[in-house]
Formats: sequence, structure tokens, C-alpha cells
Amino acid sequence: MKKIFALICAFALTLGGAALFSACGNEIVIPDEKGYTIKIGYTEYAPMNYKDEAGNFVGYDTEFAIKLCTDLGYKYEFVLLNNWETKVIDLNAGTIDLIWNGMTITEELQESILISDSYMKNQQVIVGSAEALAKYDSVESLAEAESIAFETGSAAQGLVDGIEGVSDAQKIASQSQARALMEVGAGTAEIAVIDYTMAVSMTGEGTSYADIGYKDVGFEEELYGIGARKADTAFMKKLNEKIAEYRESGYLDSLYQKYFSAEEE
Repeated sequence: MKKIFALICAFALTLGGAALFSACGNEIVIPDEKGYTIKIGYTEYAPMNYKDEAGNFVGYDTEFAIKLCTDLGYKYEFVLLNNWETKVIDLNAGTIDLIWNGMTITEELQESILISDSYMKNQQVIVGSAEALAKYDSVESLAEAESIAFETGSAAQGLVDGIEGVSDAQKIASQSQARALMEVGAGTAEIAVIDYTMAVSMTGEGTSYADIGYKDVGFEEELYGIGARKADTAFMKKLNEKIAEYRESGYLDSLYQKYFSAEEE
């Protein structure tokens, strides 16, 4: 019987790699060995992970991840997630090792994965034309919106789903925050609910969405964290130590000043 099981596992490895290997009784973890390539899952949006005008891959989370991996002696690879909703599945399957892309810490996520200490505050805001924004002054007032776009599987979806009076017909689910913003830009959604961090960077004068602005309607403050598998306790300890170190040294503040201060002025 043991031989049969071993053969099944070997066959599973050939077909499915790490995910099926885990199913055969071996946990997928980030090894404590220098030179290992950590696969970082992200979606592309400014100012967290994006390409600048010269085509360079930059952003707050991009630089943060590169520095942390380098300081710990790891290599790194950024893996684009086509669907944010499947991020936990991708993580546990071994497709990625970390979720690092302006991820809001929620109780639901904490039940499924390890999440680091918070490294940044965030808030959901609405984006839309000046005419649209003038119509809404509270979360409750969004029940009167013609249509609301949001990223599937995001904190925004949870908030929109929780607004009393918002029907499924008013909701426009998008694969990413960038696509939710595109819905507003194309006129197929009246407003979208997205991260403040994205809204401040990608809307208004000097952006591709010059005629779109953002507004705080009272969503509660959120915290960003980095996601890892439940088994990666050793790596998470090191990660949290680095977050504390970077906060104390002023590195995280310098990143914030670089990617947000100009937009907020």
C-alpha cells in the first residue's frame, strides 16, 4: 500500500507540482535558505505595483518587497494575479508564496492565511465624475447609485454588499480595481469603490482619468498586510521583524512620501 501511495505522489508531482505534493503530506513553506526565489502575487495598479512611463516596474509595494527579500537573502519574482478573488487558492497551491499588493486585513482572510502586521493605513473611497460625486455624502446614500463597480473578492465588495438597499442589479463586479475604475471612465458604471491609495494616484489632473475624482463618504479605516500560508510561521516572524525595523528607521515613511505626498498636496 505504501508503495502505491508513493507512486501516486510521484505521479502527482509530475502532473501538478507543489500543490499536489502538499496533498501527499508535505507542507509548502518558504525555506530558510538564502537564494530561494520568493514568488510575490500582485495585481497591477498605481501606486502599489505598476510600470512607470519608462516601462520600469515600480511602486510602494514593489520597492518594499524587493528590499525585504534582498535584506533577508532571498531572490524574488513578481507573479501577476489575473483574478484577485483566487489569491488565497493561488497562495495555498504554491503558485505564489506571498500576497503583497495593498491587501486589506480582514477577519475572513485571517481565518484562511497568515497576515503580517500592518504596514500602511487605507480607506475605501468612491470615484466618479464631479456630478456623480456631488450626489453622495454617506455610505448609506450609495443605495441610490445607478451602478457601483468594485473588484471581486476585495474589501470594497464586502462593503458594497453590506450597504442596505443596494441590489445585485446595481453591482458591477470587476476582476481588478483598475478595471473597476475603467468602468467609470467608460461610462458603464456611475461610480466605483476602490482603495484611496489607488484613487489618489490614478484620478484627477495629470492622470489618464483627469475628469474623474474621488470622495470620502465615511467608510471605516483599513489596514494593509502581507499574506502568507498558515505553515509559514517562521518566515512571518522574520517579515514582521523587518516591518518593525523599517518603520523605526523611517524607511516606510520615506516610501510613503515618495509615492503619495505629491498626489495628496
